[in-house]
Amino acid sequence: MTDTVVHAATPPPHILGYTVRSRTRIWVSYIVPTCLGLLVYIVQTASDLALSYQHFSQKEPALGAGTLVLVILPPVITFILVAASKEQRDCACSERNKCVVLGMGLLKLFLFPFFVIFRFCTRLFWAIEGLFHDDDDVERMKCLAKATQTSNIELYLFVQAYAQAAPQIILQLYHMLVQDMFRNYETSAVQSLSLVFSAIDLAAITTSYHRMESQRRVGRHYPWATPQQVDSHRCQLEQNERLCCEAERKKRESERTITSFPESDKIMENFRARKSLPNSGEATHELHIQGEDEVDNDALEQLETRALLHSGPIDNATDEEKIQGTRPRLKVRYEDLGDLDTIEVLDSIPETPAPPPPPKTAPPELPVLKSTEEDPPTPDLRRTMSDNEHRKSRRVTRPLSQLETFKDMLLVNAQLYIKENVPHPPKLLMGRLKDEDPEEHTVLIPQSPKPSPLTPKDVVDFYFPRPTKIVNGIQQDDFAGRTVSFFGWIAFITMRMLSLSTFCVFYPKAFFILVGVHYALMLGCLALETRCRGSWSRSLFLLLLAYIYIFVLMEFRVSFKNIRLWYGGYLVLKLVENITISSIWYANEEFESWWFGFIWEWIVYSGILFLATLIVYYCILRPKEVSLIVEDDSPQRDQQESPGDQAVA
Repeated sequence: MTDTVVHAATPPPHILGYTVRSRTRIWVSYIVPTCLGLLVYIVQTASDLALSYQHFSQKEPALGAGTLVLVILPPVITFILVAASKEQRDCACSERNKCVVLGMGLLKLFLFPFFVIFRFCTRLFWAIEGLFHDDDDVERMKCLAKATQTSNIELYLFVQAYAQAAPQIILQLYHMLVQDMFRNYETSAVQSLSLVFSAIDLAAITTSYHRMESQRRVGRHYPWATPQQVDSHRCQLEQNERLCCEAERKKRESERTITSFPESDKIMENFRARKSLPNSGEATHELHIQGEDEVDNDALEQLETRALLHSGPIDNATDEEKIQGTRPRLKVRYEDLGDLDTIEVLDSIPETPAPPPPPKTAPPELPVLKSTEEDPPTPDLRRTMSDNEHRKSRRVTRPLSQLETFKDMLLVNAQLYIKENVPHPPKLLMGRLKDEDPEEHTVLIPQSPKPSPLTPKDVVDFYFPRPTKIVNGIQQDDFAGRTVSFFGWIAFITMRMLSLSTFCVFYPKAFFILVGVHYALMLGCLALETRCRGSWSRSLFLLLLAYIYIFVLMEFRVSFKNIRLWYGGYLVLKLVENITISSIWYANEEFESWWFGFIWEWIVYSGILFLATLIVYYCILRPKEVSLIVEDDSPQRDQQESPGDQAVA
């Protein structure tokens, strides 16, 4: 990876591929989103409460009660989820009494708007405090850590988007469309305000969590996670950094150890030279033999001779003579041996160490080859008298001596590498302790009140390697990608909500049938994706996730195996469904108001805007894919995961 950030724990330090300063990142990633989120929450909550009061005052108690229930429902669901989570209970009860924790939970339930505003103000305060410190300063990092500290309020904001904002949009749109021309314009104004900010809230939450599972695998944690879960993600990132550094170090060491053979250049040069020579009847090779006479025990002399190997064909010979003829014969030219007594030859320093001394059974003089009438007697440099005892002596030459040295170097390097890098079992397990008393075979460990007994150093340093795996995911969106994604989801939500609301006005029964079929289809796709594995709490969560998929799609708590198939199929299904149900009422019904024609145009324009933002986001602004190397302990982690924790997540 060329980027400095290879995880999704924090927002990326760049916009459109250009790295920005830390101060700019604080503005675009912390201050601006916090201010906008605070404004949207205040206006949305106030308009919904005012709308409920307005419905009651207009003698419409059903609409008033429904609006008020949608406002109260998110904090109740959040309280139940937190109370059902074992992780959340243990974290809250570790510092306080259970009664105090229960009282604080009930207080947050009844006064939830004030705690949410306090949460936004706390994030805003620490983000602004970070601006007063230098770039990459420790104090600035501490301020940003406090600004992003996890809290149960984030879980409430997530539940609010789909338990309050989404059904509120359909309810208020339906009420506005069924009204005649003589309507209360104060109520309509408050309804418009509620519709706009509910859609903004739903789009903002969907933008933040639509690829949450892919980001969570590579470092991002849930904003409502416990400190223990945050520490586990931090340990995962540190483990990835350690394993990556170890892999890089081993790669550099392997590149340094893989070197070329010492004589490879000379060997290839001689091979090319022989290939370039024309073919002749007698193959001749000129070898430079430089070595020591291992037969002479008095003094080892430096030899440099030129020998000619004859390996030509033999005509009219028997099989035995042909076999003997194929063996090269060494012939020494005596005119080349005259330089051995000169000073120039003796001045050269041998490049290799001297070989070991010859065996004691070697004779004092060399045997002589069988001579013919044409050739004078020639000493046999290959053979000694020890051959009678079926033991062959080595032929000492410079290339063979270098090969012996290179072989010894390889053996020594292999032994050192195994000793330093390959883990070995401790001595206590192998029973090879070097005790002073050889008769004692048992290890006596003194009884001590300390929790860990005294053990040898080998036992302390012993480490069993664990299997690792590569986890793939994506980074968080930068400011430009998040902005384009937000407007794309705004367009998609507008198209979806207008289509469902207007279809419900004209065909109420068909509306509920359509929603039920769509819910069953999404539930079946989730069951096929997860293979129905997990506890009862996970199955219950799939029921809630299928409800969310009626409005939008997000990768949350379910990791999509084929992300393009899921998003492509879902978006095509939604576009076809929205255009179909809108065309049905637009072509078959008579309108009493210009509102329906205006809504039809908005549905078409919203679909076009959504497709445009989708193309720009996918082709230019989509986040980069990243990978982490982690230890493969997923089975143990799945066993330790509690049902309550899955319900909260």
